[in-house]
Amino acid sequence: MRPFGSILRLALGDVLAKGLNFLAFVYLARVLDVAGYGILELAIAVTMYFQLLADAGLEVWATRQAAQAADVRSLAARTLPLRCLLAAVAFGVLLLLLPALPDYPALRAVVALLGLTLLPQALSLKWVFLGQEKMGRVATGLVLPQLVFAGLALALVRGPAGIVRVPVLKLASELIMSGYFLWRFAAEHGGLHLRVTLRDASHLLRAAMPMGLALALGLASYNFDAVLLGLLAGPAAVGWYTAAYKPITMALALPVTYYVGLFPALARAYAESRDAFRRTVVRSLRLTSVFAVPLGIGGTLLAEPLIAFLFGPPYANAVPPLRLLSWSAVLVILRGTYKHALNAAGRPGLDLRCAGAATGLNIALNLLLIPPFGTLGAAVATLAAELLWLSMAWYYFCRYVTRASLLPFLLQPVIAAAAMGACLLLTQPLFWAVRAALGVLVYFGSLALLGEPEVKAWLRRRSDDAAV
Repeated sequence: MRPFGSILRLALGDVLAKGLNFLAFVYLARVLDVAGYGILELAIAVTMYFQLLADAGLEVWATRQAAQAADVRSLAARTLPLRCLLAAVAFGVLLLLLPALPDYPALRAVVALLGLTLLPQALSLKWVFLGQEKMGRVATGLVLPQLVFAGLALALVRGPAGIVRVPVLKLASELIMSGYFLWRFAAEHGGLHLRVTLRDASHLLRAAMPMGLALALGLASYNFDAVLLGLLAGPAAVGWYTAAYKPITMALALPVTYYVGLFPALARAYAESRDAFRRTVVRSLRLTSVFAVPLGIGGTLLAEPLIAFLFGPPYANAVPPLRLLSWSAVLVILRGTYKHALNAAGRPGLDLRCAGAATGLNIALNLLLIPPFGTLGAAVATLAAELLWLSMAWYYFCRYVTRASLLPFLLQPVIAAAAMGACLLLTQPLFWAVRAALGVLVYFGSLALLGEPEVKAWLRRRSDDAAV
């Protein structure tokens, strides 16, 4: 099986799904106004923590088990009841903590309604198809619910008063996703005979907990700044900051999906052959270096026209944080191979250390920098935390698993990105999308001239296809 071809199928579907979600939220940012959009994003940021409590790392753990040829029917029968129980507990805790939230208009109602999505998320069997690398199935299951959500959002949310409809639409999309994967599972593996004992539940939780804690810390590193901005600076600051994050989230759609697909391939390679595992890691480092570096240059030089085009003049304060967050996206992509390889190699504790240190730094810097600097301080905290995370993951992987340095793969992308930056500066009178397209052409053209192996291989395949 060729893992990178399989990952591409997943990536195309997930990029489409995330693109639909991105367009829906750009629309919501415009119709809800800055403060209303900030309240919606604050509610989503809060609810994400309860989603992690409901999952406790079981999805990632079960994906790895399915990738290593486990009996998926038995695995699902053991995992699903526990995830549903955890979802019910998480929803109960969420309801108890609602009075502690700020008294912003509709915030508590939106959080409570978003909490209802915990159960369909727990019922999802997406992880079975990820583990088996049936990426076409996964891609379909990702696109369908986002298509429904985007269509209903455009049809039913027309102004600030429609904010309470958004979580209801989110619930509908999650039900469609879980229903699709349950249907596919039944068609391919038969019905589920759910069974879980107290001892078995304890075993599953102990096995999954390190991954769950790492995910929780990663989330805190990702969105604690939005929560703290909501508490200290008000919903408008959250609106500006999350508007800055939206292009970053969209830019990360392909890399994040790539890593979702890479993880089972790494787990399978590690179980079969350490040499194959290292080759997969090395190629992944090369590929991700090529696609990570230009995001920093592009985000820095195109931030102002991009925000104006997507969100309009009320969101001009999103430009400075976007310029910094673009570089945090570069670091997120570069650390991804090390992070997932550590987990695939059975070293989730090391990944947990990285997540803990980075999240601790992020929280400390947010508390220090948000009061005087607002959204810009939050962006600085995120950038510093991601730099620490990458450095630690790189060190731990090379020391405890196998040596695979990132530096040899960065030189050519950095040189090509410098050429891209010069192109963007020289073409400033042009429309931003034209400048971006020219910059991309200059970047990949420079890589081809420099002889970057992945670009050369791609050009060779294109040449061979044309010859045929």
